[in-house]
Amino acid sequence: MNKNNIFLSVFLAFVFWVAFSYGLVFAVPIINIESNFSLSDNIFLNSEKLSSNKLIIKTSEKPDIFKFEWDCSPSVILESSNWETHVFDVKIQDKDCNKKTVDVLVKAPYKTLKHSFKIIKEYDLYSKFLDYSTADLQNSFEEVKKTVSNLENSILETWEQRVKNERKIEELKYFEEFFWNILEKRKQKFLFPVKWWKIPVTETKVPNSPRPYRNTYTDGIHHGWDLNAPKGSTIVSLDDWIVIRVVKWFTPSEFWKLKRDGEITDKDKTINLDILRGNQVWIKTMKWDVAFYSHLEEIFPEIKEWMILKRWQPVWTVWATWVPEEGYSDFHLHLSLQSNPLDTARAWTYTYLDIMWWPWSFKGQSASYTLEHYHDIFEKLD
Repeated sequence: MNKNNIFLSVFLAFVFWVAFSYGLVFAVPIINIESNFSLSDNIFLNSEKLSSNKLIIKTSEKPDIFKFEWDCSPSVILESSNWETHVFDVKIQDKDCNKKTVDVLVKAPYKTLKHSFKIIKEYDLYSKFLDYSTADLQNSFEEVKKTVSNLENSILETWEQRVKNERKIEELKYFEEFFWNILEKRKQKFLFPVKWWKIPVTETKVPNSPRPYRNTYTDGIHHGWDLNAPKGSTIVSLDDWIVIRVVKWFTPSEFWKLKRDGEITDKDKTINLDILRGNQVWIKTMKWDVAFYSHLEEIFPEIKEWMILKRWQPVWTVWATWVPEEGYSDFHLHLSLQSNPLDTARAWTYTYLDIMWWPWSFKGQSASYTLEHYHDIFEKLD
């Protein structure tokens, strides 16, 4: 074979390869998507109405070419479709989804769209806004109402603008109801948490009574009420609130963690006091205070951190103070109410130690004053 033939063969092979490659390219259908959008960037996990959102895809393609991928057990349903617009309802089914943001991938042949949704949880909202003062909450409530009114009276030209506006109004009304609920609950007083038992009248069982036998390794002061009740008495939720901490499975071996010797700082004393309280549940109330329920026996298994409790809900049972004495039978609930400083700038950033350092209810008051005024925060008992 001469050189000319070899060159011709190579040239023809190259031309065939180029033609074949371009043929493959042009054989792939081009997916034409005019536009795509969601109604908003939010999904409210605990709201039946707002736990879903809409994805709207404007295209002449059939809706069945689109496939969806994301976390937290999605349910994606084609809600409506015409020759140019497909509306998909996207709903989170996993109520325990622990993600802050969920990315939704919409896959079509040779094209992938991405939508990011912020996951809004009722617990997170309470954790933040229960650290707001009543005045700040009232201001937020009024601002939301004003914004809703403005949006309801707005004139919008396109369908896309109108449906987005409707979603925004629904979300703002969620916050309007949320703020109103907290403000109404703050008008109520606390329930007494141990059924059929009353506030103690013994001065050693109320806030600020001295504890000299442990003043070398704690602050030596009693921070709350010791509410007498038989072992195993049912304790109820004194308010609507959120559980922020659960300490269970306490055993006497925990006492080895107490720091009693050497230089003992205020932090050491606070940690020691935390150990002495044994099994505990901490709750942030609608009235902003944090309640410590301590010396607990059975903490019901359904009680977990991050959950929301309702007023009157049974939650755990009474036990004794953990003291190394045989036959000790001073069964009671230790209840402390920590007064939230209501620093809006620090909302939802407090550590456990921060909360323990908040002033407790009636701090610095005499026993007689406390016993006379306890009904300022608790409902009067018969």
